[in-house]
Amino acid sequence: MRLTRRVVLQSLFVTVVGARFLTGGAASAQAAYTPFVLVLDGTDAAPAPDKLRIAVEAIIRRNVPVGLALAADAPDDAIGAALALQAAYGGMFEPIALLPGMETERVYFQMRRAGIVQDRLSGLAGQAGGAALPPAFRTMLCRQAGPEVPILSGVRAGGFRTVLVMPKEDAPTTYSETENGIMHVAGGLRLASLSALNQRRTRITQRMVGDEPLVLYVSLAGLASLDDERLGSQAATLAGFVAQAEDEGKITTILPSEFYLRSDAFSREVALHLDIGSGNVPAAAEAAFLKALTTAGIAFSRSDGTVAAGGTDCPMLGADTEGPAWQAVKDAAGAAFDLDRPMSEAAPVTCAVTDEEGLDAALLASAGIAVRAALGKRKAKPGLDENGVLEVPVALRIDGGRIGDGSELAETLKNRLGPERDSLLVVGGAALAAEGAGEVIAGILAGLSTGTGNHVTGLERYGQALVGRDPIFERLKRSDRMRFAEGGAGAETIDAAEKARLEADAELAWRYFTRLSDKETGLAPASAEASGSSVVPYSSVTMWDIASQIFGLVGAHSIGLATDDAFAEAAGKILKSLPATRIGKLRLPQANLSTRRGGPVENSYNASDTGRLLVALKVLAGRGLDKEVAQVVAGWDLAATIVERRLRDIDDGVWRTYFRSNYAHYAARGFALWGMEVDTPYAPEPEDVATDRRMRILGRVADIGSVGAEPHTLEAMELGASEAAQVISDVLFTAQVDEYRSTGRFVCVSESSIDRAPWFIYQGFDVEGEENPWTLEAMADRARYETPAMRRALDVVNCKGAYLWNAVRPHAYSDRLVSHVRERGRISDLGFASGIYAATGQPTANYSDINTNGIILEAVASVLSGRKTLL
Repeated sequence: MRLTRRVVLQSLFVTVVGARFLTGGAASAQAAYTPFVLVLDGTDAAPAPDKLRIAVEAIIRRNVPVGLALAADAPDDAIGAALALQAAYGGMFEPIALLPGMETERVYFQMRRAGIVQDRLSGLAGQAGGAALPPAFRTMLCRQAGPEVPILSGVRAGGFRTVLVMPKEDAPTTYSETENGIMHVAGGLRLASLSALNQRRTRITQRMVGDEPLVLYVSLAGLASLDDERLGSQAATLAGFVAQAEDEGKITTILPSEFYLRSDAFSREVALHLDIGSGNVPAAAEAAFLKALTTAGIAFSRSDGTVAAGGTDCPMLGADTEGPAWQAVKDAAGAAFDLDRPMSEAAPVTCAVTDEEGLDAALLASAGIAVRAALGKRKAKPGLDENGVLEVPVALRIDGGRIGDGSELAETLKNRLGPERDSLLVVGGAALAAEGAGEVIAGILAGLSTGTGNHVTGLERYGQALVGRDPIFERLKRSDRMRFAEGGAGAETIDAAEKARLEADAELAWRYFTRLSDKETGLAPASAEASGSSVVPYSSVTMWDIASQIFGLVGAHSIGLATDDAFAEAAGKILKSLPATRIGKLRLPQANLSTRRGGPVENSYNASDTGRLLVALKVLAGRGLDKEVAQVVAGWDLAATIVERRLRDIDDGVWRTYFRSNYAHYAARGFALWGMEVDTPYAPEPEDVATDRRMRILGRVADIGSVGAEPHTLEAMELGASEAAQVISDVLFTAQVDEYRSTGRFVCVSESSIDRAPWFIYQGFDVEGEENPWTLEAMADRARYETPAMRRALDVVNCKGAYLWNAVRPHAYSDRLVSHVRERGRISDLGFASGIYAATGQPTANYSDINTNGIILEAVASVLSGRKTLL
């Protein structure tokens, strides 16, 4: 949310200036004080602790509050010195953590890094163990690298509420607040060193008399060269200059966090969780307590499976996954993905509490749990854990003890929660034992809820408020919940009737090849259109097309449609037709080949298509043709096309790197089968673990572009799904199911030839898209075909994609996709239509292609063989 200057300044004047400085006399008549923040910048190289102390104390002695910015990975002694200064000088000093590179991270990784950093800082502050204490640092710093101010909406999960965005050079001050309540202050002035004040004194003074807040960043890069006396003198001179400006009524000095913590925009979350389901609480006492809470309008969560008015259920989950609590989570997940149930009628469980240290955290994540509070001895770390679950530490547990009139409890609550921190408060059953105790506790909580900026809620809503919105992370969590709802069930059993239908489907797809394959070359055309009793073929194929024909042949042989002799003859013709023509000095398979004469069509080489062909050839080699296949592959100079572990294309003689493609990972696996290791665009970072790895993969997918069923489902069916193929397929499939449930529209996106211009389209899914994530790309004339109207007109349910999903993701939705395609997409004696137009329900009229039929044969054979991978 963009905040106007008037809102921020007015709130700062009223709460900071009015409360702290404008105490009467002439000062109270001033209405145009400029909030001023002084930040010592020690981020380039952490100064020695004694130097930091000298500089900071010289400034504070002049009654000037100061912030000190250090890199979050600065040495322990530097961080320790900053924390010691914070403990000694309270409201006059604030440490600030620089998280380098944070400005380019997606929200998920902002949350992860913020939590990891805060955990280290808190540990250095001596906060490890015991009850949860406030975050060691409340403000963080990032650098502004480009013209746009970076927005870090993920850092609140780690306890940061203010973000300073330090400019490369002087810039006007701007401020904004994220949806989840993080203040960003960008711009300010830069001072190269403490000694550079005289050169910039006029410029700083001019900004002080303006009407915008001012942040002055003073570099400490040269601190080591100053002796203690000179350092103290220069720091004192700077402080004197600032103090004089304040005395003259030009500025009001504040700490960085006061931009937000003392503005009208400030709010903090207090989660109230009731752990009163032990059965030891008298029913009347529990009822009176709940009535007092609901009367006061206080929201809460509870963990006993009973949801009272105003409350939500966050179940207590233990290691026994067969117990009633876990079963309730499974039932809710199943209902949330029931195809015949409206999405609005069911919601999965997304929060939980635990009290067992041995509970597998990955299990919580796999169930789609987003927020977890550990009520036992286990100490929760701030932020997201490595499984993507928000850990919420307990700030205070009220459980037993004397409640009395509540005055002692109110003081304890005030001290533990403080005036500004997001906190979790737990009420145990023993707290309600004494008569009237529940009403007293409710009264204290009612007072808390009416405090400025306080928002008391349940654990689930608390998590939603702290976690920044990351559409990729939300899709990943939803796909995890869907997998969990399926219960890890194995491949579905194919009954006799469905087996017969699949065999009939395969027989129809096989006709495309038996009818249209060239008698000499053995190659089938890329596509064909039936016109009356004749068929018009497109007699040029790519290496990808030939691979699909090989996979179709292998599938037909597996099913029994092709005899051993027919298989050997057809495979032999295809192998002999594979080209090894020269492109420059290299012998390579040409990008396109004539099905009639077997010769090349153009002087190009396609690494992606060749990668798929290499997978098909490896499969063929395992069917008694190893010598013939090895001879073909040995005739190509494929290794020479790999430069610095990257694949290369040759486009009409021009070499191009082939890497930034969502097909490159599959191609890399194809080359690896033949001993040629190449890089994949999906490789996680070395430090990534668990959910970090999958989020890194999906982030790189988003950076490249949209994804469809191919090649990721092909990889799963042929080679076994890699981590990348699995997570991409899961997220895509879940999104298609959600679209069907919300609109009733079948969605099955992939690449497809169609029966009208532009003749070939790539339909896909934008994993980062929110409003309309479904995409369509044309091979040519994109301006014409990629309009919303044309996208609707060209939108098809991809026929081969339906069978692919049936092979790799047996599910009610993939069953319905296959039935939809089977009913509408059959073309007598030609195979299957390439797609079913979503707008009309009509197929690509009398139009079929090699990839559709080859892949349907491959997929049907996979299902009939028990869904075993080909390699």
